Amino acid sequence: MARKEFTTKTRKEALKRSGKRCEAVGDWYGLPEGQRCTADLSLGVEYDHYILDANSKDNSLENCRAVCPRCHGWKTRNRDTPTAAKTVRQQFMGMKTRAKVKIQSQGFAKKERAPKLPVPGPRPIYEAQQ
Repeated sequence: MARKEFTTKTRKEALKRSGKRCEAVGDWYGLPEGQRCTADLSLGVEYDHYILDANSKDNSLENCRAVCPRCHGWKTRNRDTPTAAKTVRQQFMGMKTRAKVKIQSQGFAKKERAPKLPVPGPRPIYEAQQ
């Protein structure tokens, strides 16, 4: 399933809420605890799913952050990618641990085999001459 992006309305509201300053806060974005980035978003803005879309499927304004490319890149590399990989592994392991059902088939009809011929014994290398 493809990732859903934020609607235009949600992105506009997030940018307005941010005051056109990066909304990245704390260690979730690689900053000291409680510190906000506040980079000017007129130089570039990206809209981040605060809780990874793969896990939340939440495209609401509450899950949208208007952040600078630097903070978004840090979070993607250090938070989102490892979290997404773990989610995929857990889903895969869940599929592997399901009970397997053995399917019984009728099989193939047995063919009669030709009788085996006896194997000849060893022959002498040299025959006695008369």
